[in-house]
Amino acid sequence: MVNPQPPVTPVEGVVPPIQPTPGIPSMPPVMPVTMSQNPPKKGSKLPLLLVILLLLIIGMGAYVMFAKNQISNEKKAATQIQSTIIPTPTVQPEVTPATVDDVNVASPDADLNTLDKDVQGL
Repeated sequence: MVNPQPPVTPVEGVVPPIQPTPGIPSMPPVMPVTMSQNPPKKGSKLPLLLVILLLLIIGMGAYVMFAKNQISNEKKAATQIQSTIIPTPTVQPEVTPATVDDVNVASPDADLNTLDKDVQGL
């Protein structure tokens, strides 16, 4: 036995659901198959990771080459500065050893007298 439903008063702007007719079986709704419903492929991340890894390797190689170039330029500049310094010649007196004949120790008092005269003259 089918229970009769009381009549529903329609509300403006609202469409009541469609009641299936008693003699026609209702079919479940079928969703159309589209490309967006396919699950994403898991292998598609591999090329992206390889590209990122390749870019990192190229970047690190460029940095190493730049740093090596800077270090070699600093060494070249340091060697150029050192090579442009010209040493100044210094005059070194020639040392001749004194012999016994060259030393005069005959009158130390006379030498002191001459020194005293020189000091008084100042």
